[in-house]
Amino acid sequence: MEILVDGHCDTIEVAFDKQKNIDDKSLNFNLKDAKKPMIQMMATFISPEYKNSFKRAKDIINYFYEQYEKFSDEIILVKTKEDIEKVISEQKELKEKATNKILENKFLNSEKSKRKLGVLLTIENGRAIENDLKNVDYFYDKGIRVMSINWNEDNLLGCGALTKNDIGLTEFGKQYIKKLNEKNIIIDISHSSPKTFWDTAKLSEKPIVATHSCCIEICNHPRNLTDEQIKQIAKMNGIIGICYSSTFLSEKKNASSKEIVKHISYIANLVGVDYVGLGSDFDGLEEEHLPTDIKGIKDTDKIKEELKNVGFTKEEIAKIWGENWLRVLRENLV
Repeated sequence: MEILVDGHCDTIEVAFDKQKNIDDKSLNFNLKDAKKPMIQMMATFISPEYKNSFKRAKDIINYFYEQYEKFSDEIILVKTKEDIEKVISEQKELKEKATNKILENKFLNSEKSKRKLGVLLTIENGRAIENDLKNVDYFYDKGIRVMSINWNEDNLLGCGALTKNDIGLTEFGKQYIKKLNEKNIIIDISHSSPKTFWDTAKLSEKPIVATHSCCIEICNHPRNLTDEQIKQIAKMNGIIGICYSSTFLSEKKNASSKEIVKHISYIANLVGVDYVGLGSDFDGLEEEHLPTDIKGIKDTDKIKEELKNVGFTKEEIAKIWGENWLRVLRENLV
């Protein structure tokens, strides 16, 4: 069954800073434009400019819960395997109620208001824990189920993608990786340096993911993944969510859904279609860095059309669209 899962957006941070509701159509991702049911992995992004990063993270997460209360009839908070099935059952039930193909579209449109958005909370930049591993427990209790190590900069856990001296994970960073494994929090290596990546891959006893990254062989950028990194993620049964940033998609700095599909195709050819999905980074990209034909969640179907155009089968598209992410989430959430 086809359901969209997007591995990354910064919407809740932007909504908090601008004091907007998450149904505001000025946001790249918003409740009104989202084609529900779907699952959106929603990041609390911690910029290095915030020195009190733990407080910053708490403030953003608390704002999400205010929004969750306001739109509780539209959102399912995904914290467990059972929550995933609640979102999926929405689609199954709607399909089953439609008696035939002629009535199906009319029926589904009439039921649109009853569909739910699954939101899975993540943290982008492990500096959110400051220097206390107990803060990982706090974030888990608040519903966080994916956490990254870095943003682009070096932090107390390890080196970021733009480091000038790649020493990898610090000793505290190694404890952090073990703690995430213990808590069944999925480790996101997007924005990490090469050595931080390999230190993490060696240390982690569970799959690692790249929620929003692309391929360095197509676009030579330090935020992108090498073939060996892609192979390692696949070997660990993880996934790469292709980021929509034109900076990571094309060295020409100008991209569209065609370039997104080029990166998807590259990974599918390298390690198989089971290890690639979507990771938009909506509301984390400047307007000029968005693909020319994808300005928000409302435009995402253009990727599906391009996948069809280049020859992906219906079953393969369903995997890329969400089933691969669902596999990783089902295998790692408790």
